[in-house]
Amino acid sequence: MSNTIEDILYDAHKQNKRLELLNYLETIRKKHPDRELIDLYQMAHERIIKS
Repeated sequence: MSNTIEDILYDAHKQNKRLELLNYLETIRKKHPDRELIDLYQMAHERIIKS
């Protein structure tokens, strides 16, 4: 996936899942503090939007 953070947030916003994505992002940031931010956003997108 080559989306930017802005693309991910916009996609979540269009589907009315932006807050759900951001809440999940907060959870996985605590579990994976060493991961790149874009990777965390992509993980959250996969979990929230594509499931």
